[in-house]
Amino acid sequence: MTHGHSTNIPVELQWLQVHSTAAVRKWADRGKRVVIWIVADVARSIPGGMRRHMELHAEGLERIGHHATVFLAEDLVGFDGLRGLRLRGALTVAALHERYARERPDIVNVHTQCAPAWVSARLARFISSKIVVMSYAADERQLEWRGPRDVLRWANIAFPARLSFPLADGIWCVNQQDAEYYIGTYGVDRSRIGRFPHAVADSFYAGGSWARVPNRLLFVGTWIHRKGIDVLAGALKRVVSALPNVEIVLAGTLSQEGLVRSMLDSSVAERTKIIDRANDAELADLYRSSVLLLIPSRSEGLPITMLEAMACGCPPLAAANSGMLDVIVPGVNGWLEVSFEEEKWASRIIDLLANPGVLAAASRAAAATAEEFRVERVARRVADWYAGLTA
Repeated sequence: MTHGHSTNIPVELQWLQVHSTAAVRKWADRGKRVVIWIVADVARSIPGGMRRHMELHAEGLERIGHHATVFLAEDLVGFDGLRGLRLRGALTVAALHERYARERPDIVNVHTQCAPAWVSARLARFISSKIVVMSYAADERQLEWRGPRDVLRWANIAFPARLSFPLADGIWCVNQQDAEYYIGTYGVDRSRIGRFPHAVADSFYAGGSWARVPNRLLFVGTWIHRKGIDVLAGALKRVVSALPNVEIVLAGTLSQEGLVRSMLDSSVAERTKIIDRANDAELADLYRSSVLLLIPSRSEGLPITMLEAMACGCPPLAAANSGMLDVIVPGVNGWLEVSFEEEKWASRIIDLLANPGVLAAASRAAAATAEEFRVERVARRVADWYAGLTA
């Protein structure tokens, strides 16, 4: 995917145009649905893009005739003693091995943090399935270096990944920066890289016109440094000073309201609604009533909240990195900001709020771009790639 146009196929995937049709036919000729496992050691109780991606990917595969099962932390019962093992993902392999022997999935799609153990198990011939590493964002690139302990964190991530990922059958990346990182830093063969976006639930595409609240700004994400909350807080102070009637919503912070408010200037706090958790219906209402989504993240994979917002016609102003570069066409369906300076973010926000016609045009373009993220459309592209990996 490049700049929201589905006709632009990355170079590393052009070979699928030749091979995927035959491979898909081979799958169909087997007389059974292809069985895919989707595995990550994260809890169902914790909201977030990873869990939503897994569930929507499984839903899409089921819709187009395959069989997909999602495994999360709650499915790994009875193996807590293995959580201290150094080989990342050993818990998931051990907990699912008995079921694996019964079901023999064709493909195991496994999150990067669990992937080294699954790749190792395949190399040792304990399992025969194709192993696809699901990268929500290259884990090494996500690290924030703040002290000596981060060296150990880096080593715990980097060494298993660098040894195992080049041996995986495929790497699913959600942005081009990560794809190039795996190729250049990890030595993954370019032909094994697939780049596909997350899917967006159907509920975010509900038709109809929506009354947006003038000057309502929206931030959706956990309240952590990597998400650029310091930039956001500083910029909003300047915005409120220039536009006292602005409305601000901070949603999905997963932090206590008091903590979030303590990091905001008093002038901002009194104009801000804070929602620590929000379900899909609540998020859709927020997207449809806001004129601008703010994403000052220092690093991301591809924010599923951004894709959801675009489906609801809420254009993003985002930091120029990660998957935002792949989706946003500046000045068309959103805007990119290369700086993390609070003044520049504030200036961009103020300028955009002063131009409702520009915001309205971007709203329409964002909704059009988001058609590419519909569940079945993404699932069919990924299924073609899976077929190519097994051919």
